[in-house]
Amino acid sequence: MKSFLRKLYTSSAVATLVAAALLASCSESFEERCRRECRDYSMKQCPRQLDECTRLDSMVFVDEPVGFNYWYTVSGRMDADSIYADSRGVQDYHEQLLQSVRSDIGLRQCKERHFTFTYIYRSASTGKILMEQVITPEDY
Repeated sequence: MKSFLRKLYTSSAVATLVAAALLASCSESFEERCRRECRDYSMKQCPRQLDECTRLDSMVFVDEPVGFNYWYTVSGRMDADSIYADSRGVQDYHEQLLQSVRSDIGLRQCKERHFTFTYIYRSASTGKILMEQVITPEDY
């Protein structure tokens, strides 16, 4: 391992930058890394149109409860209070989100740390929150 690092440091200026990035990532906590990655993702990728009616506005790391908040805006046919008043449809959607969290191997470390995943859907026409789905550690 030491010889590998020695070669890494001497190979080029790019290697030095990579090593610096690795050292920086080692010094920040998992939660700090999550906060930074959410901020970077939101700045670079959001808003992101997911389908004709749904736009991801941001992904935010929160401290209490520790986890992620995903902010969406819905428009068109999905921008109606009546859709979210259907408790059976909302429960079915909750089950789909839960299955997604359970099966997403990319969330393994987050689940091991008992993160909460909150999905917030806002109306494009009124700005009102239409639905909030929360997936807690007890759920998954």
